[in-house]
Formats: sequence, C-alpha cells, structure tokens
Amino acid sequence: MLPTDLTTRMPWSTSRTRRISGADRVRRVVVVVLGATALALLAGCDRTPSLPTPSVSVTTPTAPETATPAPQASSTLAASPPAGAEPATPLPGARTVRGRASTVTGTVDDRTLTAYAAMADRAVAEVTKRWKRPWSEQVTVIAPKDATAFREQVGRADDLSQVAAITDGPLGADGRATGDRIVLNPDAFARLTPEGRQFVLTHESTHVAVRGSLAGAAPLWLVEGYADHVGYAASDRRRADLAAPLLDRVAAGTGPTRLPTQGDLDPAQGEIAPSYLAAWLAVDLVARRHGEARLQQFYEASTVTGSPAAADAATDRAFVEVLGTTRAAFTRAWVSELNQLAAPK
Repeated sequence: MLPTDLTTRMPWSTSRTRRISGADRVRRVVVVVLGATALALLAGCDRTPSLPTPSVSVTTPTAPETATPAPQASSTLAASPPAGAEPATPLPGARTVRGRASTVTGTVDDRTLTAYAAMADRAVAEVTKRWKRPWSEQVTVIAPKDATAFREQVGRADDLSQVAAITDGPLGADGRATGDRIVLNPDAFARLTPEGRQFVLTHESTHVAVRGSLAGAAPLWLVEGYADHVGYAASDRRRADLAAPLLDRVAAGTGPTRLPTQGDLDPAQGEIAPSYLAAWLAVDLVARRHGEARLQQFYEASTVTGSPAAADAATDRAFVEVLGTTRAAFTRAWVSELNQLAAPK
C-alpha cells in the first residue's frame, strides 16, 4: 500500500507485460509506487530548476483523443486502439495541452496539464539521448482527475493503489507497439514530488520508445532495469542511497544470488521493490562496464517474439556474444558489487 506521505519518497517502478486478449494483442506496462522504498531521497527536490513551459494549445475534444500516426510506420506511436478493438474510453470534458514532444489530455486543471507536458518533453529528451533506435520521439499522456476515470481508461477493477501510471497500447503485425499511451493514476501520481513524477514519466517514456521500435520482449529484469536506468540518469543521488531497501537485505545476508525472475517482479506475489532495484543495478553494471551502445546491443540481442524461456536463452547468448562473458560470471560480479555497496563505510 502507499504510505500516507509520498512527498519525500522515490517511486519504484514495475512493468508487468501481459496479453490482454489474443485478438487485440495489447500489452500493459505498469509503474508501481511501493512504500517499501520509503527513503527521504527527494528532500532537496525544491532545488530542481523549473521545467520549461511548452508551447501549448488547449482544446476540449468532442471525441476520444487519437494521436496522428508518425510518418514512418516503423516508429508509429499513437493513442489509438488496434484494428477492430473498442476505442479508448473518452474523458468527458477533457482538455489537451501539446508540448514539444508530448500530447497530454486530461480532466485535471490546465496548469497541471501544462506541467505534465513539460515533464513529458523532458522525459522524451532523456530517452532519446540513450535509446538510439528510431522512434517517434513523441508520447501521449492521459491525465484523469479521479480514480474512477483512471479505472475506466485502463479497464481494470483490481487494487491499483500502488500504481502511479499504466502504459498500454496495441501491438502491430510485426510485434512493435503502434498505439502506446501513458495513463496517470491521479491518486498516486499527484502525491509524488516533482522528481518522482519526472522519474515515472521518463521510465514510461522509455517503454514507449523501446516498444515502438523493437519487436518482442526481453526478460523482465532487463526491461525494467533498463527503464529505471534511463529514469535515474538525470539524478545526482548516490546508487547506495537509491538502492537502500535492497542493500539492507544484502547486509543482512538475504540479498539476491541470481538475476530477478518474472515472479520476483510480480507485485501479486509480495514485495518487489528490492527486486526492481536489483534489476536496475544489474543494468547499471552493464552500462558502466561496456557503455550505453553495448548495453543497447545487449538489450536488442536479448529481445525475442517468443516465450520468456526463449528470451532467457537469447540473453544467455547475448552475455557471450555481446558482453564477452556468461550469465554466471556476470551474476558473480553483480553480487560482488552489491556486497561492496552494502558494506559499512
């Protein structure tokens, strides 16, 4: 459950990728804010420079907001449903603010829509620095004012109290996303600090870029670890501070001994913040040892259109062919680094 005060807490993220229906071929990606990461990491967030005000146009749509597809089908990112699927539920009275690289439609006030557009623009810029496959470099954000409208947008009735945002959209015939949109949970998102909101939007924009430009899926630890890696790129926080919930376990002798599995990252199965931190630090280790370009090559080589088992097998090959190591050797180095980070200073 969410703590009562999130103003000084960093959100943690999870993306759970699942099929909604065989016909629609929709995947949903969920960012979960966990009380387990209750660290006072954002106490100095007021020092963050003001975000630029985007060039905006504010309109009241009379129909569900549908983004215009990008010119190249290979990088189309629109908030439209797959062919034959039900259209997105309209937000009565919604207004739209357009930033340089974002379209934000919602029923929150215009000032909030404008702030979200500025954050989304900043998120797109950060993602584009790191993810080099061609993509639209545009994101669509839906910002409902209340929880009821949020649930209608995402079509879910389960407990979403920990969820800050859901990215969903259809997959095209080639396996790439063709209509991703980021739907914000107003109850969770509004309680975050500006830095926390920026993290969520950058994390989710990473998923939009990857899903729109690369068919298939990598193992979930790599998918989520990479999105966190991009999300934290602009932070000046120490890794040891950001990873404290995980490092506490490591110091107590209960830290991970293998890379996180899909079950480790499933919020329905228990506390997942430490596992997401573990995934992030694994990806961070690849980036620091091999650089951003090699990290992306590793991600691409680990991505398949088959089963999770096939993705794991592809990752085993990628460890050897791209990184010049093995899963076992990498895991030992990663566990060793976790122990070093957790050691008393």
